[in-house]
Amino acid sequence: MLALDGVVILDFGQYLAGPFGPMVLADLGATVIKIEPVTGDGMRLASKPFFGCQRGKRSLALNVKDPKGLAIAHQLIARADIVHHNMTRGVATKLGIDYAACRAIKPDVVYCNTYAYGLPDPLGHFGGLDPLYQASAGLEFESAAVGEGNVPLYYRFGMCDASNALLSTVGVLLALFHRMRTGEGQELWTSLHDGGVIFSSDMWVGPNGQPWDRPHLDADLQRLDALYGLYRTQDDDWICIAAVRDHEFAALCGATGVAHLLDDERFSTMAARGRNQSQLVALLEPVFRAHTARFWTRTLDDAGVPNEVPLDSFDGRRILHDDDVVRLGMTAEYEHPLLGLMRQFGSLIDLSDTPGKIWGPPPLVGQHSREILEESGVAAADIDALLADGVVFEPDAGLELYRQRFVN
Repeated sequence: MLALDGVVILDFGQYLAGPFGPMVLADLGATVIKIEPVTGDGMRLASKPFFGCQRGKRSLALNVKDPKGLAIAHQLIARADIVHHNMTRGVATKLGIDYAACRAIKPDVVYCNTYAYGLPDPLGHFGGLDPLYQASAGLEFESAAVGEGNVPLYYRFGMCDASNALLSTVGVLLALFHRMRTGEGQELWTSLHDGGVIFSSDMWVGPNGQPWDRPHLDADLQRLDALYGLYRTQDDDWICIAAVRDHEFAALCGATGVAHLLDDERFSTMAARGRNQSQLVALLEPVFRAHTARFWTRTLDDAGVPNEVPLDSFDGRRILHDDDVVRLGMTAEYEHPLLGLMRQFGSLIDLSDTPGKIWGPPPLVGQHSREILEESGVAAADIDALLADGVVFEPDAGLELYRQRFVN
């Protein structure tokens, strides 16, 4: 038995912030039906980010703006446990799939909307993309611009999207638990801004208004301090160390041949090392430059010094084929109808007795339209009429129509 066996989710989301959460739930055993426009999810043309949040779903390409399409959506809502999307406030109401409409159809439905800033005014009616919430949560400023004279730093693509989506998975699971106890469904929301705040949640201000002296990256954006960050090695690769405890510093000094630093008053205690970071960095940089990253990671492993060689992902290829990553079950492979063999990251949550299951690759636009409609009791002739009228889309058998419409 899978953890979420029998749970049916309708995913009306597009781009990343909406669809990532239902994908995680699909990995845990839920049945996820992706309902997207007949023109496809807006992020499909950015294929790689799209693939990162869509696997394990079945796709129904449906024009919900057409009354016939909306009627089909309502039929599916009646059979669903969860309705999930990331539409800007008011859009779902215009389409006829807001919480009130869904609750009228399925009184115990769990309904989740992942917003931009949240539901309340004055920001509730705004939409936007991930970098805005990195900015609004203070991440771009805190990462680099405090204390070292650097300008704000853009972190990376989609981090607030993903963290917001993971919040949504927690929310819907809590709502399902509440429904199990009471029989009552409910509406819930998360936001990209909330997703950003997660990454700045270690900030606080004391009662006198004095903020915590949070560590910040150095001027080269390589280290938080001399013993917590990156050093360049002989082969122009890097080694990352995290030798924050006294015994780890002692082990580092012994392994790198600078044991005499243990007797140096500038570095004899953690506090002293904090005051003299620049001097310690200047001493360690040429040491790490003397050997390769592979040499240092083996040497430091043997000495018990926490370290890692940062993997240059080359678009994910090295990470997804790293022996340790594969051995830990952190990858998944499946055949995609157009791309052939696809390898992606594996399950994010491991359960001993009710494991998840990765069902397969991201779907084509409307790949499962016909079978989903058949399961809903729509007659074959009616499905053909819906396809002819453009209310529903499915790929042709040879995928030629699909290539023309959706493949660059």
